[in-house]
Amino acid sequence: MVEKEEAGGGISEEEAAQYDRQIRLWGLEAQKRLRASRVLLVGMKGLGAEIAKNLILAGVKGLTMLDPEQVSPEDPGAQFLIRTGSVGRNRAEASLERAQNLNPMVDVKVDTENIEKKPESFFTQFDAKVVFCSVKEALEVDWSSEKAKAALKRTASDYFLLQVLLKFRTDKGRDPSSDTFGEDSELLLQIRNDVLDSLGVSPDLLPEDFVRYCFSEMAPVCAVVGGILAQEIVKALSQRDPPHNNFFFFDGMKGNGIVECLGPK
Repeated sequence: MVEKEEAGGGISEEEAAQYDRQIRLWGLEAQKRLRASRVLLVGMKGLGAEIAKNLILAGVKGLTMLDPEQVSPEDPGAQFLIRTGSVGRNRAEASLERAQNLNPMVDVKVDTENIEKKPESFFTQFDAKVVFCSVKEALEVDWSSEKAKAALKRTASDYFLLQVLLKFRTDKGRDPSSDTFGEDSELLLQIRNDVLDSLGVSPDLLPEDFVRYCFSEMAPVCAVVGGILAQEIVKALSQRDPPHNNFFFFDGMKGNGIVECLGPK
């Protein structure tokens, strides 16, 4: 697109029409900051697709989708950017066409290299980096303290579920798989008992039926969580409104979310 900027760094007529409702919501200056921002998004499964959609529609300058993995048979169930028949293709490449079609004014690129092989200089070109990484340290809370015990009753059970899934991934080097449902279900229950016991809390805080929700992404959950995360990125890039403090948990079965402030040890 050839921009027709007004004197003083305004936006083009085409952008004004495209982003009219957003400009009314958060203002012209915030929109100008968004359109000047480049974002790196690492991981293009269901949640990544939702984040990509929201950032592209919001009108960032550019979005690079990085994912070295191939499309699995389960991916299209929650990843709407991938067309049917794409199994075996690179996830990012399979997402490009539909992602770009969402907003031609955004420069959407793909990168198929493993993020661990990237030099530090690679990341300097981006104003925001969205990376799904280990949250082990962030999830460490001393539940033996009096303050923590007082907060225990209102702490979302999803917090403890994350602890269990983190331990499973650490031990097995992968996420629970439907191909080994029986074996993985038993292991998840054992890990639940061990993890909650080590935290000094009762296993009853995480009912046994939690294992049913650990084997795939659910599209509606990805949509909600992806929307919240994209909103936080927009806040940072547009320099408007404070971020959530500091965890957002969403229960896909109950259909509600909660913001928890959980401090480290």
